[in-house]
Amino acid sequence: MTARHQKGVGLKMLLEASMPDAFHDSSARDPPPSCHPGTRYNLIDTITSWGLGTSRHTDPMLWVHGPAGVGKSAVAQTCSEHLAERDKLGAALFFSRSVGPNKRDDPHRLFPSLAYQIATKSKPFGDILDNRIQDDPTLVAKSMKEQFQELLVKPLSQLGADDTSNTEGLVFIIDGLDECGRGPRMHCDIIEIVTTSVRNQITSFRWVFFSRPETHIVGSFTTPGIRKLTHQLEIRVSRDIDNEIALYLTDELRKIQQRNRLPNSWLSERDIGVLVNLSGGLFIYAATVIRFVGSHESVGPVDQLRAILALASDKGTDSAHPLSELDLFYTLIMQRIPPRTLLRIQAILLLTFFARTTKPGFCRNPQMASSPQIANMIGLSEPQLRNACGSLHSVLELNSSQEIRFYHASFMDFLRAPRRSGKFSIFSRLDSLRLELLQRLNDVHTRSIGSPEMLIHVDITWPILDFNDFILYDLLVEAFFYLCQLDGHPLDSITSKALLKFQFHMIPFLWHSADFYSFVLHPPLLKKNIHADFRDRIVQESRNPTLYLYKPRNALWKDRYVLGCGENKVLCWRDREKDRWRLSPYPTWFGFS
Repeated sequence: MTARHQKGVGLKMLLEASMPDAFHDSSARDPPPSCHPGTRYNLIDTITSWGLGTSRHTDPMLWVHGPAGVGKSAVAQTCSEHLAERDKLGAALFFSRSVGPNKRDDPHRLFPSLAYQIATKSKPFGDILDNRIQDDPTLVAKSMKEQFQELLVKPLSQLGADDTSNTEGLVFIIDGLDECGRGPRMHCDIIEIVTTSVRNQITSFRWVFFSRPETHIVGSFTTPGIRKLTHQLEIRVSRDIDNEIALYLTDELRKIQQRNRLPNSWLSERDIGVLVNLSGGLFIYAATVIRFVGSHESVGPVDQLRAILALASDKGTDSAHPLSELDLFYTLIMQRIPPRTLLRIQAILLLTFFARTTKPGFCRNPQMASSPQIANMIGLSEPQLRNACGSLHSVLELNSSQEIRFYHASFMDFLRAPRRSGKFSIFSRLDSLRLELLQRLNDVHTRSIGSPEMLIHVDITWPILDFNDFILYDLLVEAFFYLCQLDGHPLDSITSKALLKFQFHMIPFLWHSADFYSFVLHPPLLKKNIHADFRDRIVQESRNPTLYLYKPRNALWKDRYVLGCGENKVLCWRDREKDRWRLSPYPTWFGFS
């Protein structure tokens, strides 16, 4: 180490660019989903034997795929633990879109996370990487392809012969590839980067991917160049594992019995059989049953169990749907929520959906999508937030960081599909929530001084956290217009009519994010969703040449729209240079006609 290097500084920077909450032994995932003792033995043995090099399959890559709810993450976790015990685990990372933004779904944190885990296992590798990052701190922020080269390949090439032998054949496990953010292209890029290194023998690692069989992922793994390097293993929805589900349910329900001092008569073998049939080969169903029955916040395990057993006589589910039984169970969970609490939880979940699916750059402040912020948007206190989330204890938790964590992504998939969830769909709350957010924005505008030199003051008390008013205003604006532009969800006539009086012109003065002019609003999408009786009065495409007089320097305009009516107008234009829609005060504010 040279004098200009300080031990550990580079690795600290690497850790900050990683996703420690997604590591297999992270406290954030405690307790992690893992296979119950005595279950999935053959599947776990197949994967760990491949990882240890004792399998008849010698392919350097393994793709384990299956639909939602079959227990892929539990298998990945258990295999990670088994390989770690044998010092064969290089690193494991568990992507998830079920937790807060920028926590466990950022693809650009993948290779820093893997490199950091190797550095903790191999001191020589860690020392080399530490020095390299101190020499060039930008290594952690480069493209994924460059990260792979700079954080993995090049440090490995600097190892001595003895140190290299300690890293050969290490297994890397990447779970939930389909839950990695930023869309299909990133998924395919990750597969291509890893495959290229394997094909060219740049590293001697072995790679395991767990994912759903999404079309683009299937396409990548079945291309000739990748298929010949990859052994594929499918986990199917199968009744062949009924005996394993029965073992899991029996053991866990017995723990609930002992904890609550219940008599042996509370549960029969027939009851276990009914629960196994309801599970339909899905471990996620069985795991949700245990949380539902065993919750300390419920009416009691006996009543909870009877409610589930009653589902066996319900014939309303579409048996052709692979998750039909799970849908029926999720419906039961939603039915047991008091009506007033249901409205709150639907609003919370709808805004959570917005926060986690909006395009990169729209939620600029790292805390903007936190649960307290979301609660503030709809005027909930911390006790009200916790009470609402507590009603869904079997499918989600509000963790110590006040982030909503879903136990499985299938629950939000259920709520986002009106055909499956019916009146419990989060979109059934869409019209009332949009109007509620609009009214909050109107209140802010009314209470604010319309001058860019004056601070906004929102005279509303939210007792959760002392947030900057500007940040909350930005989030309110972004959430409102994002929800107004959802494809397939047009605005009702009441909200559309209310937009006629909305003070669009206030937004450029009160908008406070770093990129002042950038905006989530997309005029063509908004116009398409506004009720036909009002859309042409609220969103107008403008060809007025005088609008060029207020064109910011060096901007390239393609589309120009005027939003709002009368004194409330604002100019919205597309900056082709950055491919962004931007807002500017309407020229009449500055004396132009």
